[in-house]
Amino acid sequence: MDIKVIVFSAIALAGTAGLLLTGLGGSGSEHREDDAEGHEEREHAAVRSIGQAGDILSLEQILQTARQQHAGRVLETELEEGRGGMVYEVEILDANGEVWEMKFDARSGELLGEEQED
Repeated sequence: MDIKVIVFSAIALAGTAGLLLTGLGGSGSEHREDDAEGHEEREHAAVRSIGQAGDILSLEQILQTARQQHAGRVLETELEEGRGGMVYEVEILDANGEVWEMKFDARSGELLGEEQED
């Protein structure tokens, strides 16, 4: 089974609807940049569609739960489709400088697991 991974930047997590593309400027052809933008836009549209259908909790709800576990700055989120359904992964940098990765069931918001990154 293929796993789709959708990565949101910290800026996108703050509610910005625009795209943040890094590492593309000046290092490739304009055609590759357009392809990357189109792919990113299709992924964002797919996530919005799933969320609007009510199949999963909103990213804001998941982040609220994640911050209750570990207060801090969100570094990265991913939404994955796997065997057991949709899963949010959230990485947070806490006040002590520790990075925590947490996995949440995207439908229920249940914390499936967490680990401290090295």
